[in-house]
Amino acid sequence: MANVLSRIILFLSSYIPLWIIFAVMTLRERPYLGSIFIGLAILSLLGTLLYMRLVQRLQGIGMRIGIIRRKDSDTMSYIASYVIPFAATAFNDIEQVVSLVIFLVVLCVVYVNTGMIHINPLLSILGYNLYEVEDDQGNSYFLMSKRRLRRGDDVTAIDVAESIFVEKKS
Repeated sequence: MANVLSRIILFLSSYIPLWIIFAVMTLRERPYLGSIFIGLAILSLLGTLLYMRLVQRLQGIGMRIGIIRRKDSDTMSYIASYVIPFAATAFNDIEQVVSLVIFLVVLCVVYVNTGMIHINPLLSILGYNLYEVEDDQGNSYFLMSKRRLRRGDDVTAIDVAESIFVEKKS
């Protein structure tokens, strides 16, 4: 289900806090650039909401939770290591802007190609918890769910990427 376009949308939405910070930093002196950041935040938010709604229409598979580990801290690590350092970026020189764009393109390619779609601050804001789970056959997955899961829970999960699932709403 997670084709390249949906992975790019999820990548862009994982940077919504950064787009908002950039908009605040640039809107007064460079309104055109600030507007671009606001538009990027809005489009990536809407794209992610649409994607998560469409995912729920897919057929899920039954899964019993065996071993379970909360992985919400991975999202905090993502924010600390990728989003916060950019907050000090100045947009005074074209070289700074081009350097930032190059770095973000490289991050996007890595994000899309390595299946990091489950590490996304927006999904946490939308109420999703991230778990690393092992089913009763010993298969390991990442599972995003809006509820607190426990060992032994039965879930219906939708495969959105390689070994990444979203719990289907009841």
